[in-house]
Amino acid sequence: MAINLLTTLRQESVQYGIKKYPYFWFSILFHVVIIYVLSNIVLKPIVDTRIHQKIKVSLNNTYRMSMQENVKDMANTQQQLMETLSEDTKKNIPLEPIEEKTISNEKVTANELLELARKISENIRKIERELRAQDLERAVTMSHNEALKTVMSLELAIPEYRANRMPGEEKVRSVEHMEEVAKNSLRQRESVMDKRGLGDPMSRKTEKNDMVDPITQESDGAIVKGATNSNNKLAPQNLIHSKNDFVDLWLDHIPPVNRESPQKIAGRIIKDGAPHADRIFINSWYIAGPFPISDKKYPPEYAIDLDAIYYGKENKIVGWQYVSNSRYPLTPPPSDKAGIFFGYTEVILDHAQDLWVWVGADDFVSLQLNDKVIWNSTVFNKKFNTIAYEKNNPEKNNWNLTEYKRLVHFNAGRNTFKFKLTNSDSTSFFSLVLTK
Repeated sequence: MAINLLTTLRQESVQYGIKKYPYFWFSILFHVVIIYVLSNIVLKPIVDTRIHQKIKVSLNNTYRMSMQENVKDMANTQQQLMETLSEDTKKNIPLEPIEEKTISNEKVTANELLELARKISENIRKIERELRAQDLERAVTMSHNEALKTVMSLELAIPEYRANRMPGEEKVRSVEHMEEVAKNSLRQRESVMDKRGLGDPMSRKTEKNDMVDPITQESDGAIVKGATNSNNKLAPQNLIHSKNDFVDLWLDHIPPVNRESPQKIAGRIIKDGAPHADRIFINSWYIAGPFPISDKKYPPEYAIDLDAIYYGKENKIVGWQYVSNSRYPLTPPPSDKAGIFFGYTEVILDHAQDLWVWVGADDFVSLQLNDKVIWNSTVFNKKFNTIAYEKNNPEKNNWNLTEYKRLVHFNAGRNTFKFKLTNSDSTSFFSLVLTK
C-alpha cells in the first residue's frame, strides 16, 4: 500500500512539474533532440568521412613504401645484370636513365614509381634482347641488326597499364610482378654464365653486412652485455631449416635452457659494458590488429607505416600500439585476441655478432629478421600453449615457451624484427628470446 502511494505521489509530482514548467521541460527535450541530431546525423558522418580518408591515405602511403622497396630492388637487379656484360655490349644498349635519388624521394608518388618500374623492366628487356641477338649471331650467319630485329619480332607484347585507373593494391602487385621478372632474368643470366664458365657475377659474390649507425636516443627496455663474434658457420638466412636449428616437429618437448638459474633481462639493446644476461626477452613492440583470419595480404605485410590506421576485424579501426613491459610473454594489447596481429621492433647491437633466436607463439607465427623469414610455424598442438598461462611453470619462469631456436647473424646497429601472429581463440602470446 505504501509503495503504491509513493508511486502515485511521484507521478502526480511529475505531472504537476510539467504543467507548472512546460517551457523548461520543452527546452530539455528540444536540446536532447538537437544533441542527438548533431552527434548521429551531422557530426558522425563527418567523423566517419575523416577516418575513412585517413585510412585511404594510410593505405596509399603503405603501398607507396612497398613499391619503393620493390623498385630499389629492381634498380639493383638492373645494375647487377649490367655488371655481367662486356664494355662493348654495354655500348649497344640504349638504357633509360634511372636516378636512385628519385626512387628514394619521400615525395615520389605511386604512379611515378610504377613508371620507374616500367622503365627498369624495359631496360632489362633491352639487355635480354641484346644477349639473345648475340646468341643468334653465333648460331646463324646474319648481321647484328638483323639478329636484333628477329629477336624483337619474337617478343610478346607487354600489356598496357593505365596507372591513374589502377587501385593502389593492383599497382603494388604489378611492381612485384615486374620485380620477380627482373630477378628471373638475373638468375637466368647467372646460370648461362656458370655453364659457359664466364666468371662470377656480382650478385653471387659474398655481400658485406650492412653497417647502420646505432640509434643513440634509445631509452626503453634493458641492455645486455655483448660478447665476441661467434665462429660458428651460419646456415643461409633465407632457409628455415639448417643444421643449427632446433625444431621439434611433434613438439614432444621444449629445447632445454641448460642453466639452473638463467640471468634474464628484458630489452632490445645489446652492447659492451652493459649488465650481463644469459637470456634477453625482446619486450618492446609496435603491434597492429586484430585483422580477420584469411589468406589475403594485409597492409602491414606490404610495408611498416607506424602512423597508419586500417580497417581490421569487423571493420573496426586498428593502428599500431606501442607495448613495452617486462612481463613474460608478450600478449597482444586488444581484449579481442582472435585474429591476425602484426608486430614490429628494432634490436640494436654495437657490433655484428651471431645469436640464438628462440621463438614461440599461440597459435601460429612467422618471423622475419631484416626482411628475411627465419621461422614459420605450422603446428597447432604445441605443448606450451597451456603452460603459458600457468603461474609457476619452470618453462615460463625461464622465459622458454619455445618451439624453435636457430643461430642467426645480426648486423651492427639496427636490426628489424617483424612477426605475423595468427590466433583462433581468446588467449594468445608471442615469445622472442635471444641468447649467446
